[in-house]
Amino acid sequence: MGLKDMVAGLFDKEARDERAFDKLVGQLVSKNRQHEERMASIEALATMNSARANAALFRRWDMQGDKAREDAAEKEYLAEVLVAKGDTIVPVLREHNDRSINITWPIQILQKVAGDDAVVEELLRVLTMELERVASFKPEKKVRALQLLADHQDDRIEALALRALGDFDPNVRFEAAQLLRGHQSGAVRDALIDRLNHEEEDSGRIRDTLLDLLAEGGFAVTDRKADLEEHLGQQWRIGPKDSLIPAS
Repeated sequence: MGLKDMVAGLFDKEARDERAFDKLVGQLVSKNRQHEERMASIEALATMNSARANAALFRRWDMQGDKAREDAAEKEYLAEVLVAKGDTIVPVLREHNDRSINITWPIQILQKVAGDDAVVEELLRVLTMELERVASFKPEKKVRALQLLADHQDDRIEALALRALGDFDPNVRFEAAQLLRGHQSGAVRDALIDRLNHEEEDSGRIRDTLLDLLAEGGFAVTDRKADLEEHLGQQWRIGPKDSLIPAS
């Protein structure tokens, strides 16, 4: 066989390998494929042990199968496969979290391969990144990050939750408020009152939550009475200890 034939054969093999890889990935993320085919794709890609194959595996989190039981089984198996790879998958996991709104399963995997501190760092990183996106109209990712942070304790969480309290999306603001439950700093008190009194706060659910948090926290609010009066209604009043208490 001449050199020309050898080179042509090499390129042919690379082309075949590329087509085979693309077929596996397409099979993995297709709702039209059978459950067994998607499971086989997970196994085949997992044995490649390459960053490219690992990144392809993470694409499965973005596909919701039509059959809930099969979808759950595939994702549970995929999680086991990725956990078995250990912390080598962390860079790919972060790349996934940068582009995808589906961070729940990856965070669970990170918990198992790297522990609590790594999870908090990643959630704070993701939430900070999403809050900084000027043209982000997919608030689901911020909502989920805030919900997942509720399971952890870290001094940096409060400041980021306060920032999220001013988000354009009411669901993000609501989860940020929930995350501030139990925080007792003066910065929290002022942020709760400021948001309650914000001219663009039109969510009754959020206003009720802010008042609940002020009462639960036992914050002294007499010095901010002018900002609170129109929001107290018949449910709240300022009590003898300067904090909000039920009106009846």
